Amino acid sequence: MKKFTLSSILFVLISTSLMFAQRRGDVTYTNLANRAATPNFFLDAIVIPGDNPELGKLFFIFRMDNSFLPFKKLSIDDEIQAPENAEFYSMARLNTEIFEGKVSKKQLKNISPVSRDLWQDTLFVETYDDTKSKKKFASGRLVTELKPGMYNYVLQLSLMEETNDRNSQRRNIKIKNFAKSKEGEIYLIKANRSESSLELINMGSNVLYGEDYQALIRIPDFSPSESYQLNISEAKINRKDTTNTKLVKTIDINSEQIYTNSSLKLLDQKETSFSIVKSDGNYTYALVQVPNSEFENSIYSIELKSSSGKEVQAKKIVRSYWPDIPPALLNLDIAIDMMKYIVSEDQLDNLKKGNPEEKESKFRAFWDKRDPTPDTEFNELMTEYFRRVHYAFVEYRTPETPNGQDTDRGEVYIKYGPPNSRDRSFPKKGQVIETWKYKNRTFVFEKGSGFSEFLLVGK
Repeated sequence: MKKFTLSSILFVLISTSLMFAQRRGDVTYTNLANRAATPNFFLDAIVIPGDNPELGKLFFIFRMDNSFLPFKKLSIDDEIQAPENAEFYSMARLNTEIFEGKVSKKQLKNISPVSRDLWQDTLFVETYDDTKSKKKFASGRLVTELKPGMYNYVLQLSLMEETNDRNSQRRNIKIKNFAKSKEGEIYLIKANRSESSLELINMGSNVLYGEDYQALIRIPDFSPSESYQLNISEAKINRKDTTNTKLVKTIDINSEQIYTNSSLKLLDQKETSFSIVKSDGNYTYALVQVPNSEFENSIYSIELKSSSGKEVQAKKIVRSYWPDIPPALLNLDIAIDMMKYIVSEDQLDNLKKGNPEEKESKFRAFWDKRDPTPDTEFNELMTEYFRRVHYAFVEYRTPETPNGQDTDRGEVYIKYGPPNSRDRSFPKKGQVIETWKYKNRTFVFEKGSGFSEFLLVGK
């Protein structure tokens, strides 16, 4: 595959087990591109033991990607104190109301909430591209202490000081009695954090694919004579339950990772950081490093077990998340179709034959043979290829050819990557000549008048 020029940036390979969950049907590349571009608003409700052993702390932790937020360009008329280099700003407010009991169809609108909390902030960015980013975001938390029992809540979101808040549906949540509960909890923590400064991952039950993280586990009925381990399995989620399909990692928990008679303490009033306070509480925690960079992109079940029992003492479902996934990798049939630029018709026909599992196996085998780092879960070459496909789709589409990858410039870009130089000339009225130069070859494209596209006329 000498045609490829790899980017110096390291990209990750998403596992086919998750990325091809959506089958072809009537799906088009445009559908997938729109799906991949959907802005994200992550929200998770978690409960930790409160400072008072008879209470629990309910956290709503959230992350709004910049692509989710509406931004406005700053002007001299805006009465906003902005950083020196800021060009755009956005305003967001999120508040919650919590009510006693389960959601009921007979609930009255005038029932008073038992708790309210409010978060609001103004965000500033320097460039237009920053306003569309999925890697930059606003984040925070709402928190309240509650007695054990059933509650329901509603969230209200306002963007850019909207007069009408966007209300969520009411949801039930249970505040357990931690002192009596036989089931522990698992919290997702950013990697390489010490017990004195733990930061919750604010993407719901998602973790970034290819990045390690930590699991903070409350161990119920801890016994120093027991040994404990964390089992990580690939999982399949059905409508009614979750099934573990393959054990991928067992992590033994040693005594240095266990904190007995401890409590969790918030570090500030805005962020989702806290510390484990040793010898100042009634609970036992374990802090375990999870080598997520070793795993394929998939859905996983994390389970805590002890040496003496078969029962699971704590469990959490975790999903991998790839923010800028090349859209073709969301659908097996379309991913195979997009390989037509680098394989023969016979090879392409062979890749398309068989049931989904057989096609997936052949697709994986094709790219595994060309993986420049076969000892890792990353396949930079495959990812770079499908990124080129998407770049061509966006940059070279025309009214005549809405799929930019099917244009002459799109195909050349997919095969050879960005040219070393790109020049335009205008030899006569209505005509444009574009010349792409690479190290060992040159391509010449010609465009007629109007909305016609560039055609390859020389190489």
